[in-house]
Amino acid sequence: MRELLWSTFLPWARIPGTPSYRAVEAPADLPGYHPYAGDHELPGATIDDTRARRVCTRILGAEAERVPEVSALLDWLGLEHGPDDEAWRAVGGWFADRPVDDATPSLALDLGLLLGRRIIDAREGARWDADADSVQAYPQVVLGATVIALPLQAVENHADLGEVLTTGLETTEADAAADFTAWLQEVLAERDEPLDDDELAWMLSESGLAELPEEARELLGTRTDPSSGTDS
Repeated sequence: MRELLWSTFLPWARIPGTPSYRAVEAPADLPGYHPYAGDHELPGATIDDTRARRVCTRILGAEAERVPEVSALLDWLGLEHGPDDEAWRAVGGWFADRPVDDATPSLALDLGLLLGRRIIDAREGARWDADADSVQAYPQVVLGATVIALPLQAVENHADLGEVLTTGLETTEADAAADFTAWLQEVLAERDEPLDDDELAWMLSESGLAELPEEARELLGTRTDPSSGTDS
């Protein structure tokens, strides 16, 4: 009930008692590092989409400050952090092996932002975006409408950061028309009777398309286009 009241009437405020970033002293193994003190909950602790968008905006607003901070730390540690998979595999290994302490949430945030920035700088058209379908505040790296990396989650989950980098650098933007046509081809190959207009309309909706792609029209032959009601 407390969470419902806060998210309904005070969606801009942090829910009391949730884990948050706060000012802490740098541990002995991180000399010169200034942990993030954003005074808001962790991205995985938001519980509604309004709050998630606000926290995501706060996190991305801190990128210009946090990326140089963690870059300087990695330089001091002798850890490379350019767009190289082996370098990021080593960074991920260091973070996973490090004992959890008060600075760990800040390090996870900073490393995630740095990894995302390396991917964005190396991919023309890539950018940060909020996950509009989630009640959590993790920023994601997108290319067009395609999510190519979830760097903050990857760091938190001790994923292979070299693989995350490679996937972000190599994933191509989804082609909805080509994907729909391939799906249609599979459906047609599995059934003897033709698809009716309602079935085609549902498939188009599921694919996020407003009309039949030209290649799909050729597969179907001349028939009524369910998206327009005209002969295709």
